[in-house]
Amino acid sequence: IQTLPQVENLGLLFFLLFFIFTALGVELFGILKCNEERPCTGLDKHAHFTDFDIAFLTLFRIATGDN
Repeated sequence: IQTLPQVENLGLLFFLLFFIFTALGVELFGILKCNEERPCTGLDKHAHFTDFDIAFLTLFRIATGDN
């Protein structure tokens, strides 16, 4: 119970880092389009950087080691 404030601070720090890197990913990779001459390997409708919310979940999946 005494460590709860530290866990809260750590969670807020992780959220802030994810927020910053999500904004950076959307800005840098949000304009990439997939087509026949340039296929997107590793990106699909559930993992991309076009929308902020999906990009946030994509970074979370990468950080936790989810496929």
